[in-house]
Amino acid sequence: MIIDEIKLRNYRIYYGDNKLKLRTHSNKNISIVSGNNGYGKTSLLTSLVWCLYGKLMIDVDDRYRREIYEAGGYKKYCQKTLNRKAWSEKDKHHEQLMLDFKQAEGHEKIEIGERLKGLTEFSVSIVISDIFIPSILCQHVEITRSYDVSTHQEKMEILIDGRENELTRQVGSDIFINDFVLPKEIAKFFFFDAEKIVSLADIHSIEDKRNLSKAYAEVLGIKKYVDLKSNLENVRARLRKKVASPEDKAKLRALSKDVEKNRKLIEICDTRIFELEESITQNKSHSERYQEKLIREGSAMTVEDLKDLRSMKDHLSEEGRRIKQQLKELIDLAPFAIAAKKLKQVKIQAEQEDLQRQQGLSKSFIETKLSAFEAALGAQRSELGLSEKGEQLVTELMRDQFEISQTSGEKPLLDFDRNGQNRFYAVFDNLSNAYSKAFRKLSRDLKKQQSAFSMIVNKLSNAESKEKDPVIVAYRRNKTRLDRTIHKEENELITEKAKRISLHNELSNHAKVLAELEKNIQVEELDREKDLVAERLVKELEDFIATLKAKKKDSLEERLQSELNRLMHKADFVKRVEVIIDGDLIEIELYSPSDKLIPKDSLSMGERQLYATALLKALVDESNVKFPLFIDSPLQKFDRGHAENVIREFYPEVSDQVVLFPLLEGELSEKEYDWLKPNTSHAYLIDNVNLDQSRFLEILPNDLFTKYNQMHANVH
Repeated sequence: MIIDEIKLRNYRIYYGDNKLKLRTHSNKNISIVSGNNGYGKTSLLTSLVWCLYGKLMIDVDDRYRREIYEAGGYKKYCQKTLNRKAWSEKDKHHEQLMLDFKQAEGHEKIEIGERLKGLTEFSVSIVISDIFIPSILCQHVEITRSYDVSTHQEKMEILIDGRENELTRQVGSDIFINDFVLPKEIAKFFFFDAEKIVSLADIHSIEDKRNLSKAYAEVLGIKKYVDLKSNLENVRARLRKKVASPEDKAKLRALSKDVEKNRKLIEICDTRIFELEESITQNKSHSERYQEKLIREGSAMTVEDLKDLRSMKDHLSEEGRRIKQQLKELIDLAPFAIAAKKLKQVKIQAEQEDLQRQQGLSKSFIETKLSAFEAALGAQRSELGLSEKGEQLVTELMRDQFEISQTSGEKPLLDFDRNGQNRFYAVFDNLSNAYSKAFRKLSRDLKKQQSAFSMIVNKLSNAESKEKDPVIVAYRRNKTRLDRTIHKEENELITEKAKRISLHNELSNHAKVLAELEKNIQVEELDREKDLVAERLVKELEDFIATLKAKKKDSLEERLQSELNRLMHKADFVKRVEVIIDGDLIEIELYSPSDKLIPKDSLSMGERQLYATALLKALVDESNVKFPLFIDSPLQKFDRGHAENVIREFYPEVSDQVVLFPLLEGELSEKEYDWLKPNTSHAYLIDNVNLDQSRFLEILPNDLFTKYNQMHANVH
């Protein structure tokens, strides 16, 4: 799949009609679209996501969800998307054109209508070739989304070889794009900011692992089978609800309400957590600015002293985050530690059941041997010179010696298999021994860190002199207000996250009880065949999903190891990659040539981004989705060696079409571009005409830096 052309009309900073031709040639799969910060690189990337998904772009990435939320909803977001220059022209000419439109007739009326539409509408078009649509032969597909800010009407048009097609009318534009172009669930892996993709490497908490597992399932095509299994389970549930007794129906309704309530409360929690995290980030940024102003206005310290203090503060802050993260991981086991007495009872029960199993086996074995002994003794009694009474006495003595206690014969409560028993004992031993020691050590470390951090903060605060200066007083008042707000919001955030974990556990428990109740309800004869078919399909899907996960797991491990060693400039940096899948959680572990676990926290920022890049490449390869890759900030955080490996090994191979949005000299040097040039088919510079308008200038790939330097010189 190749994107031939992108057309933007009055979209954000792109006033009027703007075109990008990106059709690749032979082995030249890379296109460059460069411009300074604020010129429109990110707007171009966002326009593609909006064109494909419209209001559903909130499901692509949290960034788009946040932008729409902060704008006040989708309508207001779209209103702010119309180019500012187009807005001013609308305000200037709209009223007169409306009067002319009412008075005009025929062709003139149509022409004025088009002009009116042009003043209030923005649009984005994407022309795609080499696209496969079953049963339809086509050269290209053109997707156009437009929005009129005066009527708030959004229009979506999909043309196959220049014409509307019955398929798009039947399935709808959203389903067509999801099925034949790019599913929105995996779009973030094809439109991404390279600097932010490093979050893939920062997987620590259970929630992080759950989110990675979700992305893994979506990209590798597992999710559709999981959804199908869930739908079949819902069918079985509906069949049982039809025939349930009044008492069972009441229980089902109550449990269903509890499940639905938990889901809604989790959604509310997620929204609040998102709001708090955003607010804390913004308030911290503002607070730091006030701190800098206070230091500049009143500190007698040298710049070097301030740099050292800030460096120490950052180091201690990072150490604090690390300790808190480790504490957070220990807190996952806290419910078991709190319920230590119950856990001990479970251990006793497990040991008793294990003893029962062993005694059952031993008794059977001994009984067999004693019977064999009695038979042999009876056969050789005369040879041994034993009377019948003597034989009986020997037999009784033997049985007395080998007597074992009688088992209760009760049904096991836990019924652990050997693997489950070992895992339980491991958790119990950890909680009994290492857990408390580790918890106390981390608590001590956190106290030391907080004490040292407080000392540094106090030193920085002491740098704020001229306390009576009204400017300093105002700065301090604002900073104190912000710090109080941050402290309050951080406490609320901790509460909300704990609440979410509790709600998630409740939801799991309610869902299990609901599923168990539904299983025990017998369906009517008429529906029994449907239920049996659904049951068989659910079982087959469970087996298939398990097999598919195992297959994809092995393949992903191989691909990720290969990509890491290809991109890293350290030879054989990773000997082995292990993908651990446990239910709805996933974790990826890296092992060194000495087969020791490589903590991801020990990786440098550049190595983390390289790991995330390698993981992205492995996931894209495994997905078999043939779609162009759009990468913003492509080489940030990479040193020269890593950058060369990425340019020579990653970009030419990751996709048939790669579009990069680098900041020249900042993120892509001329030397690095020389490495990229042999694979570059198109180059564009974004020319910022004024505050309200940017445009694309097509440049010969060989002249990119020459033209950029000329434009940059003219600006200065």
